[in-house]
Amino acid sequence: MESKRLLLFVTLSATVLFAWQLFVMPILAPPQKPVDQKVAQDADPQDLRLEDAPLVARKPGETKKPEKVKPDQPVAKQAALLKNPRQNVVLGSLDPETGYFLQVSITTEGASLVDAFLNDPLYRELTGKKLPLKVLDKSRAGKKIKRSLELDVDKLNAKLASLGTNCREADWKILKQVKDPDDPNIIQSVRLGLMAPDGTIEVQKEFGLKKYLVPESKNFREFRDTHQAGYLVHFKIQLINHSDAVQKLDYRLLGPVGIPLENADNTRKFRDVRIGFLEDDSLGIRTETLYAPDIIEQVEEGKVEKFSAAFQFAGIDIQYFAALLTPDGKNYKPELINGQMTSNYSSSIEPVLINRALNKEAQSRVTVQINSNEIDLASGAEETHSYAMYTGPKRESLLGPPLKATEIMDLGIFGPVAKLMLWLLNTLHGVGLSYGFAIIGLTIMVRGSLYPLSRKQAVGAQKMKELQPQIVELKKKYADDREKLGKAQMELFSKNNYNPLAGCLPIFLQLPIFFGLYTALNNAVQLRGTPFLWIDNLAAPDALFQFPFNVPFLGNYFNLLPLVTVGLFVIQQKLFMPPPTDKDQELQHKIMNYMMIFMGFMFYHVPAGLCVYFIASSLWGICERKLLDFQSKRKPAASETQDSNTIEIKAESKKDRKKEDSNNDQPQKKGWFARLQEIADQAQEQAALKEKGQQQNSRNKGTGKKSKKRR
Repeated sequence: MESKRLLLFVTLSATVLFAWQLFVMPILAPPQKPVDQKVAQDADPQDLRLEDAPLVARKPGETKKPEKVKPDQPVAKQAALLKNPRQNVVLGSLDPETGYFLQVSITTEGASLVDAFLNDPLYRELTGKKLPLKVLDKSRAGKKIKRSLELDVDKLNAKLASLGTNCREADWKILKQVKDPDDPNIIQSVRLGLMAPDGTIEVQKEFGLKKYLVPESKNFREFRDTHQAGYLVHFKIQLINHSDAVQKLDYRLLGPVGIPLENADNTRKFRDVRIGFLEDDSLGIRTETLYAPDIIEQVEEGKVEKFSAAFQFAGIDIQYFAALLTPDGKNYKPELINGQMTSNYSSSIEPVLINRALNKEAQSRVTVQINSNEIDLASGAEETHSYAMYTGPKRESLLGPPLKATEIMDLGIFGPVAKLMLWLLNTLHGVGLSYGFAIIGLTIMVRGSLYPLSRKQAVGAQKMKELQPQIVELKKKYADDREKLGKAQMELFSKNNYNPLAGCLPIFLQLPIFFGLYTALNNAVQLRGTPFLWIDNLAAPDALFQFPFNVPFLGNYFNLLPLVTVGLFVIQQKLFMPPPTDKDQELQHKIMNYMMIFMGFMFYHVPAGLCVYFIASSLWGICERKLLDFQSKRKPAASETQDSNTIEIKAESKKDRKKEDSNNDQPQKKGWFARLQEIADQAQEQAALKEKGQQQNSRNKGTGKKSKKRR
């Protein structure tokens, strides 16, 4: 009884905590007020910007300074210097055989990144058309379009304001393009520039991808899953002072924008801002996580937090992919000042709200902004800051050094267990199993390793079932004295060599495995889009077919695997839980029945891979218990007592088994431990007989006193 109560308590506690985060919090969270103009503080684009043509800019290696424009020149003449054609430049390729991992598009409007695609065949869109996965895209913020790696230079913006434009809206001039030496149809890098109308300030930005062909010693999959550099977009910011005076310049760099949400109705992981700060020794990383609702609250209150410490990476991550900025190049030299690591690139970094999702704040579009230090540029001097942006899957092998972003994997407190589960899953897949059968194999390995504990739990449950009649009698006898009832139950357990807490050990050992496997499957990008049987994606619910309407709490898809999972849970409960013998047990059975209904809702949106694990685990558990019942040698027998309502369970002792074996086999010499155990069994049996005699005498005396009173 105590073990059942403890089991019920643990199950209820874990389920309530899990369900609170899964269902209750999204319902209880009050809707926030719409974000006002604080979200986007820049002015709306104006019609004064001319979209066609030439930009006066100094080309690399050019010694002659560009012609300066006098401030008193007509606006039309100044605007003519900014007439650059608007166009997109595509870097890299969608063909993985070319050695490129990405294809990105750079627009001359703001010299920013429009989109980015992964060309790995493993990462495709989940639309069924198997298109290359777009991991970055432009995003709308009010009336304006935001793109990744947009740049603002305040002094340059002030000079462009007379023309009704700024750094983000002006069309930059293409200064140079570098083509792949092996394929002239592929562009490796592009350099763009923007000059102030008076010719005093110039800003250049360069974007590039590098090619990495698969070595002969490695296969394609192994190379793609371990080579971080292939997923990096390299870019540089160069500030040039063409004036005769010293210029103080700074810039604001917008982080990755438009990383898409996948399976948003079923996942609990949305766009989060992740910033990794350097520790004092420049080796350790402290990761800060900012969630969209918290950023919205900061924006509404006008108190957006700025972090001044030097950062190692900063960006956005979703369930399976991430886009992270990191300082790059030899010019980056962080140093320890007043106990804090500071950067020679940036003065601070802060979260930015791009677009707020109504009624679903957690799904809002957010990013980061890097605010540079103030840079003193002498006449004719220039300053270059180099960055790289990781744009790829969340794999521990890809997020390690030099990026040092493995902490964004979100494996939780059971991270070591989750890593072990992922390693076993990948190992089984590596020997030729599909991921669906690899999950089943993983289940067999986990349950097989716990078999000794499960067997002990099953034997204890059987013994508890046999002791139920005596426990019922004890409850009747000590109905008004809970203390005596507890003492009598413990004596009964001790006499029958039963520990009520022993059956809980397998449960406590399986909880870390359960949560570890849950987090592992939620972070296993290799399961994304992986088919199994009728399932198209093991990382999402199986979605057998779509309803023509929306069902509250369930959505508009029918998921079969969660129903099969809960059905097997119910079968296990009916097979192995003893029938109720009192009101307390009857109440427990009702609670468990309600729990099964609740678990059906709870499991309805979990990944299909996790349901496959539970189905295989339940089938293993049913077969295991049936096998243990078949192999059990315990023989309950009713002893003859004067009280016909009391049933005594005669447990087969080791002494009896040894005597039975000696009748069939030749006697063997007993060791000292066996003799000691035999003496202990004899002493226990004698004590039980003595206690039984005392109880019988007390009953006889009681009946004698009653008969005298009647006379």
